Amino acid sequence: MTAAVATAVVAGVALVVTPAWRLARGWVTLAHELGHAVTAIATEGRVRRIRIRRDTSGLTEWSGEGAARRLPRGFVAWWGHPAPGALALLLAWALAAGHAVLAAQVLAGAVAAVTLVWVRSAWGVVVGLALVGAAAVGAALGTTAALGVGATVAVLWAAGGLRAAASAARGSRRGDGSDAAVLAEVLWLPVGFWAVTMVLVSAAATAGTAALLLDAARP
Repeated sequence: MTAAVATAVVAGVALVVTPAWRLARGWVTLAHELGHAVTAIATEGRVRRIRIRRDTSGLTEWSGEGAARRLPRGFVAWWGHPAPGALALLLAWALAAGHAVLAAQVLAGAVAAVTLVWVRSAWGVVVGLALVGAAAVGAALGTTAALGVGATVAVLWAAGGLRAAASAARGSRRGDGSDAAVLAEVLWLPVGFWAVTMVLVSAAATAGTAALLLDAARP
């Protein structure tokens, strides 16, 4: 178990800090857009489509009464960057609790459903199905493989989500269409304030994920 988690952590970090990030970021974008989609539904909105482009940018289109109101729009916009960390934390908790195979099965099923129902771009389908395949293979091969796949995805989502949030915080400006800019537009506080809140929450989720994975690695 310890070796599987250690190898997975190294693999996950490598995906974030090496040139492989340009490809791996697509999976972080998928989690980011899922954050927008789930919160849109929570505000009684309807998700129309998710697009993930080859440059790893993404867009979630949603409609409903909330789309015209400030607070729901802000709520949906805020949950993009923290979503990968939140999902990583949930996945790491399942691994630490000894549910690696179940976690891999749920991951494969959930991402398959999201891909089939919402994703409407060719590259997005490739990204989604690649993750489904990895999770399904991990679940089929048993606990050690499922733990390795789950830990790799958790590290990628946590560290990758933090990197993406920090990068966006440095580049966000009022009116540029970023999540922080949308928040500044609808909820008045400055772009920098919202960007910092997203980075701090992502950092906390990364720390929590690391602690849970250490627990999962104990023999």
